Amino acid sequence: MPSETDNHKCGGHQPQEIAPCCRERHQLIEAFEAISEGFTLYDANDILVACNSRFRDEYSGVPDLVKPGMRFEDLIRTVVYRKIISIGDWEPEEWIAWRLAQRRNPGPPFTIRTASGRQLRISERRTRDGGVVAIYTDITELETQRAHLEAQVMLTEEAQAHAEAARDQLTEALESIAEGFALFDADDRLVLYNSRFKEHFVTPGDAVELGLHFEDLLRAVVERGLIPSGYESSEVWIAERLAAHRNPSRPYHMVRSDGVCIQISEHRTGNGGYVAVYSDITELEQHRHRLEELVTERTAELQATAVELRRSQDELRRARDLAERASLAKSEFLANMSHEIRTPMNGVIGVAELLERTELTDQQAEYVAIIQKSADTLLGLINDILDFSKIEAGRLELESVAFHLRDTLGDTLQTMALRADEKGLELAVHIPPEIPDRLLGDPIRLRQVVVNLVGNAIKFTETGEVVVDLRLEALHEHSARLAFEIRDTGIGIPEAQRHKIFEAFSQADTSTTRVSGGTGLGLSIAAQLVGMMGGRIELSRGPGGHGSSFAFSIGFGLPEERGETQPCPTGLDGQRVLVVDDNRTNRMILEEILSSWGMRPTTIADGEKALDVLERSKDDPFPLALLDVMMPVMDGYELAERIRRRPEFVDLPILMLSSGAHAGGASLRRRLGIARLLMKPVKQSELLNAISEALGITTGKRKVAPVPHDRPRGLAARRVLLVEDGLANQRVAIDLLTQRGHDVELAQNGAEAIEAIRRHDFDVVLMDIHMPVMDGLAASRAIREREHNTGDHVPIIAMTASATKEDRERCLAAGMDDYVTKPFRAIELFEAVEGDLDGLAISQKQREASPAAAETAFPWPSQEGQEPCLDWEGALQNLENNRVLLQEMAELFRQQVPELMTEIETAIADRNKSLLRRAAHTLKGAALVIGARSTGAAASRLETLAREGEFDAAAEAFTILKGRLDELEPRLDVQRRGDDPL
Repeated sequence: MPSETDNHKCGGHQPQEIAPCCRERHQLIEAFEAISEGFTLYDANDILVACNSRFRDEYSGVPDLVKPGMRFEDLIRTVVYRKIISIGDWEPEEWIAWRLAQRRNPGPPFTIRTASGRQLRISERRTRDGGVVAIYTDITELETQRAHLEAQVMLTEEAQAHAEAARDQLTEALESIAEGFALFDADDRLVLYNSRFKEHFVTPGDAVELGLHFEDLLRAVVERGLIPSGYESSEVWIAERLAAHRNPSRPYHMVRSDGVCIQISEHRTGNGGYVAVYSDITELEQHRHRLEELVTERTAELQATAVELRRSQDELRRARDLAERASLAKSEFLANMSHEIRTPMNGVIGVAELLERTELTDQQAEYVAIIQKSADTLLGLINDILDFSKIEAGRLELESVAFHLRDTLGDTLQTMALRADEKGLELAVHIPPEIPDRLLGDPIRLRQVVVNLVGNAIKFTETGEVVVDLRLEALHEHSARLAFEIRDTGIGIPEAQRHKIFEAFSQADTSTTRVSGGTGLGLSIAAQLVGMMGGRIELSRGPGGHGSSFAFSIGFGLPEERGETQPCPTGLDGQRVLVVDDNRTNRMILEEILSSWGMRPTTIADGEKALDVLERSKDDPFPLALLDVMMPVMDGYELAERIRRRPEFVDLPILMLSSGAHAGGASLRRRLGIARLLMKPVKQSELLNAISEALGITTGKRKVAPVPHDRPRGLAARRVLLVEDGLANQRVAIDLLTQRGHDVELAQNGAEAIEAIRRHDFDVVLMDIHMPVMDGLAASRAIREREHNTGDHVPIIAMTASATKEDRERCLAAGMDDYVTKPFRAIELFEAVEGDLDGLAISQKQREASPAAAETAFPWPSQEGQEPCLDWEGALQNLENNRVLLQEMAELFRQQVPELMTEIETAIADRNKSLLRRAAHTLKGAALVIGARSTGAAASRLETLAREGEFDAAAEAFTILKGRLDELEPRLDVQRRGDDPL
């Protein structure tokens, strides 16, 4: 465009005498430069005639190329190929062709988007001479904020050579745009406008003349009644409008009385005037109002939804609370049912076992066997139902304790060996040497899974074998994953039934003629337990398409102190051993175990071949033979007898393997010189001990000092009041004292003890500390208070396993004279009852006079040191080597444990100090009687925590107690079977 420094000439006028037409042209140019829209004017050949700087610098995208004389098509190609504008999915040439076609026939305004994200609305109109005038409006802010309409249109660039022609073109251009346009000079008089201005600002029919003052224009609006509502008077509106006009800032809105909404954008020009653009944004405002209404409606809907959600949450919370209460009630019911059902069932089983030991006729013995079998079956069904209910209620939790894998599985399968042997089945377990023995996990639930799967296999297998096969799937620094497979040679499970056998109460055979019964819960419980341990049971056909194979893999932790995979004493390396077993699986397992210990096994399938091998081994003799009892043609005992007939093999150590039912008599084993009889499936630890003993590697057992059975001469029998609520402790104390000739009366709590002392005189009182109704401390205080009036003094000897200083002080303060530890050592119990009772009374009076003397006068045991799991020999010594009595105490302990553990668990859940303390105390006493010292120590810890009310710590101590019981169970099984080699 021409600059202001150019010589201004118009029709021959000199610069000093500027013609009106030239002056008007400069005003138009200045007006177009002042507006915010881009402006272009092209002639009929699409050659750029004029543009304002706004278009050139801001809207064109190529300010260095835009200048008069440029073709429109060149501009379009430049912005397209330089990617200044976005053409979407169009091909460049397609879009250019479309744009040129649109250019030849201008229509309504349209919008383009620049690569930078700006949106430009282009309004094009044809002039009379065939040219095109275009207005470029940046509507980006209007689109994003929805508060503005299209921005004001900017006019002006350069005019043509003659002022009149330029004015006509510019005027026509203004008429072609959709916005109203007005130009006022420095005196606020109208210089230039278009017809849209009249429509927006006044009315289409009003006469608007050039030179009209802006204030007069406002008053014309007032006369037409178009001022917005809400003003006190027209003068107020005029004053406000004039103030905004004199200091134009950003665009503002004016809503006329007829509802039309006008956006006004004003800008000052360089000569003091101003240009204004008027846009009708009524439709946009209506759209905005509609959006606001939609937002309001949606907000109301969301609020209603939120209210509904809160109501639903309240209902769900109430339902959750009800479910939790129901689950708690179910758990409490299960605990009560477990106690109420197991207690009479244990009574039935226990009495049947006692009855079995008496003299019975054949018919009575048959009836007792039926009772025992039926009771065991019923107890198994009850256990399944209770476990399934616990799982369903989410109350069954897995433990994580250290245990020995080989002993756990060996003990578990040995309990099932008799069932397998009754059907003529071989039961075997294969644990490769590379599998770690000491693991962290839940041994009880692992045993439960194995028992269910193996029991199911035995049930549906008539001939052949049942094998538990383990495999190391993965081994890491702190964990191991083991694969288990339980396979059998039974009838198998039909394909159609496999998908549902793990469902609760489902069985493969549901007909009324089925051979095997049951609840159908065993496999369901096993599957859910395996799932809780991170595995899944898979069912398939057994080897060769016969039988069934149940497989799963679960992970275990590895304790920090793992020990060896299989401890092996020195002296076995290189030793030969002859293994004779007709079962191929057993031979393979024994060969693998013995080889892992460094021995050289030779496995034979029958007796004749074994004799031939022995005969040929004179140059490299066998120092040990391992024989199976049950073999066809020649059984193990016949083979052993034929071996003994040969002088060179008279001293050959022989170990026998038996399932139990075919163990043979002790006299037969002594006659044949059998070193040890091992139960199948053999435990690796027992096999190792037996081999070591047979070869003279292990040391012998410690000697137990005998305890005299008879009461000292000259000592009269004494009348003893035994105050004790524990069944095991009652039985032990009564048996020991009555065997010595003393008269014992039983009271099961402190209240009964006080009543007994009122009725009879006693030489001595054995007083337990923790009892229901009234404990020993309260009873002792009541007895001493009564004696203040009578002048009597009966010696009271405390009986408890508690060993803290606080317990000792409480006993002394209650008036007790002496102390006997639990479990009872016979010699200590006899010394307490048969000792100097008069001296006890004197000592008590001295302690009352001088409490400091109590520290040394009252004996108290120490609890320091790590306790062993089972001190069976020590318990025997305490019971004068009475093995029968100790076995009975062990069985009584086993019967008490489930009920006591349930009471402890309930007490911890209910935070019941007295119940927890009493149950833990009873369990502690019963455990120490049979030598279960680590279990007793764990129960003692619980008792102490109960006294202090530390229930959070009690939960952890309860877990430790369960672990001690898990370790104890297999050791009690060994003692119950007896490990005497003969």
